[in-house]
Amino acid sequence: MKVNSILKSENGDIFETVKSFFTKLFEEGVIDYLLVPQRISEGKTLTQTLIKGVDYLDGVNPFSPVMAINSAKLASQVGIAETDKKVGVVLKPCEIRALIELVKLNQAKLDNLVIIGIDCAGTFEIEQWAKLVEESGDAIAKETEVLKDIYAGKTDYAEEDAPIRLRSACQICDRFTHDKADITLSILGMEDDVLVKLEDELAAKLGLEAAEAPSSHKDVLEDMKNARTYKRESAFDEFRDKMQSMNDMADILATCTRCYACQTACPICYCRVCFFRTETFSPEPARILRWADKEGALRMPTEILLYHLTRLNHVAASCVGCGMCESSCARGIPLSILFQSVGNEVQKKLEYIPGMNIDEELPVATFKQEETI
Repeated sequence: MKVNSILKSENGDIFETVKSFFTKLFEEGVIDYLLVPQRISEGKTLTQTLIKGVDYLDGVNPFSPVMAINSAKLASQVGIAETDKKVGVVLKPCEIRALIELVKLNQAKLDNLVIIGIDCAGTFEIEQWAKLVEESGDAIAKETEVLKDIYAGKTDYAEEDAPIRLRSACQICDRFTHDKADITLSILGMEDDVLVKLEDELAAKLGLEAAEAPSSHKDVLEDMKNARTYKRESAFDEFRDKMQSMNDMADILATCTRCYACQTACPICYCRVCFFRTETFSPEPARILRWADKEGALRMPTEILLYHLTRLNHVAASCVGCGMCESSCARGIPLSILFQSVGNEVQKKLEYIPGMNIDEELPVATFKQEETI
């Protein structure tokens, strides 16, 4: 049975609080390694780091305000190893969901992983965050200020005049937590403390006392859920109004150079050899000229629309809405709302929410007798 416990912070320092908690996990043999966001570049950004032992925990922040990569891919790398060593992986809800989808796709294992879930209020684009921190002159102070504001529900950093805005995917995300994590850490509505949810046996092993989650935590979760769900549905409606034809989609994708950054960033795209990176889509010059002869006018690079339609077809059922595709796009194409709006409709039709239940089979990989075509 899972219980709640509250980690009290000294002088409001949540970073030292979680550092002490991770130290305890190492000392009690709960984990042998820890994959966790850690400050680099004088605190201008944070990146996932695989840590061996308590001596390297300085600068860790599981509530990282930036997300360089959907770490489901990283967790799959360390989780697929045949070892008896336990690896703690600090993941946001969208990363946990992506990891569960990868398990279903036989691209990951959970056997040696201890999933440490984070209740997440959203993240910022790396470049914008680095600029904000540089202007502030104090990385840790700015990190603390922004995290406490957003996790207390004071602002969602989505307003046009905000000093920095959440990534577009985060602005419409209404899944802030994941109940399948082995351990969950939260500062939502917690002021200066940290709420931890874990199995009662593990709580006893770590010397943690059971406690009720404060009403402020539940209130912030409910308020954020209502606000984000409304914004999410409104964004979908607005986007669908703009997408009335294939020409409308082609217009949105007009600046795509088919650099494949979105594919590389997507945690669900796992094919080692992609169809679009074969000779079929790297034709010899004479072939391109023949196409031009046939079409009269040929869009270059070729097959942009087909590339994105194929990606949609491949990942729509399992899209977790992390927005890494858009964050990686050098052209700023609104890929997140494109993939989420299509994915949302597909998932409704299939009655499937990706990454929520590891025992639920992939709908497009199984057949049920009552299904009709």
